[in-house]
Amino acid sequence: DTAHQYPNQIALIDGHTDDSISYAQLNQRADQVAHLLIERGVKVGDMVGLWLPRGINLLVMQAGIAKAGAAWLPFDADVPVDRIAVCLEDAHAVGLISCDLFSPQLTHLTQPVWTAEALSIPILGELKSQRAQASDPAYVIYTSGSTGKPKGIMINQGSICHFLRSENSVLGIRMSDRVYQGFSVAFDMSFEEIWISYLVGATLWLAPKEVVSDPDAIVDAIEENEISVLHAVPTLLALLPRDVADLRLINLGGEMCPDSVVERWATPHRLLFNTYGPTEATVSAS
Repeated sequence: DTAHQYPNQIALIDGHTDDSISYAQLNQRADQVAHLLIERGVKVGDMVGLWLPRGINLLVMQAGIAKAGAAWLPFDADVPVDRIAVCLEDAHAVGLISCDLFSPQLTHLTQPVWTAEALSIPILGELKSQRAQASDPAYVIYTSGSTGKPKGIMINQGSICHFLRSENSVLGIRMSDRVYQGFSVAFDMSFEEIWISYLVGATLWLAPKEVVSDPDAIVDAIEENEISVLHAVPTLLALLPRDVADLRLINLGGEMCPDSVVERWATPHRLLFNTYGPTEATVSAS
């Protein structure tokens, strides 16, 4: 819907390369990925693994899985390959989307591996599509679980769509915002960054790997790229060395928020939210 309404609006900016794509381009590329996944036998409700480095390609593949009516099982870029195998098996995944760089490590998998490069080949003619229902799975997040054994939490389409709309009725992220994207797609707070931005047509700035772990680099990036919205855990916010005047909204979650963070970052000109919820409750509950 956003791509039809604001086709030329910039959807994604890769902070490493400065490459960018519009919502129309994101939509078109995701449609092609969906078509090729359907050609490979992916059906509505199927589980598809997702293991790629940070960047535009990762989010194109994620959107392509959604457009195929399937659900994704995301992995951190630095996750051990053995854990990938365990989770794919446990989730009965029909395949894994990865890339040429990672695929040599995946030869022992029993599931097929589809590379982002192969799924990015332009298609001529009519594209196949499949639409999920509200009760179909949207994604599975694997947590470590209290026993240390990976535990998969499956969230359906209706729950996550309702969450995105209802949370943004409170947050008020809008098309004019530039949103910092720093979370791994294997952490469900990434939905607040990525999919609320898609919902309203905001622009996502995808932080490169070397930025997300460096508080000084994060502040520099926020200033240089005129970021207006930051989703973060309180621990990260506490480590940032200075305030950034252009940040109009900060959404905190994932852990307890100390008073010292509130006193430092809450100003009369900024919205500061403290949200929290277990993965099972669909990202945030409060």
